Parts: sequence; C-alpha cells; structure tokens
Amino acid sequence: MFLGFAALIGFGLLITLNAFKPTAKENFTYWQYEAASADNIRNGASYTPIAAPTTAPCETGSDLPCVLQVDQSIDTQAKLDAYLHNTSMFPAQSDITNAAVYKKDAE
Repeated sequence: MFLGFAALIGFGLLITLNAFKPTAKENFTYWQYEAASADNIRNGASYTPIAAPTTAPCETGSDLPCVLQVDQSIDTQAKLDAYLHNTSMFPAQSDITNAAVYKKDAE
C-alpha cells in the first residue's frame, strides 16, 4: 500500500511539474544594415549585429532593410552572407528588404 501511495505521489508530481514548464520562445539574431544604397545588400559585412530592437534604429522608409531578424544560428557575418545569397529564399534584392523587421530609405 505504501508503494502504491508513493507511486501516486510521484506521478502527481511529474504531471504538476510538466504542466508548468515555461513555453520555449524563439531565439533570433538581429543585424542592422549600415550601407546607404542597395549595392551591398547581399554582403554580410554590410551588417552589424545588434540587440533585439524595441524601436526602429533607423529613420523609417521602404527602400532598404534597416534591421533583419534571422535565426540565432546566423551569428557571424560569414553566415549572414551565405544566408543573404540564398536565391531560393531571396530571388531578388527587394525580397531581403521586404523581409526586414525595419526598413529605411536610400540616401
């Protein structure tokens, strides 16, 4: 009887602990485009890693990306460069701008 009671308590504890696990949140890396024209839009060296922005770090526009939100595994400029050269995902340079979290105007 004691063994059954201990198993019941253990099972109840297991269910309770699993029910209150925090939900996994998605993790991203953010990159800010530093150039003022579309010439280097696919060049990872034209972006600087930044913390998750709470407001637009650039003046709002529509010509160029300001901030890209990418998977956390893209954590170097070389990986970002390979990501931006994926023409299946970004057939045109404008697709990169369209995917940006924030956009800016070209100068």
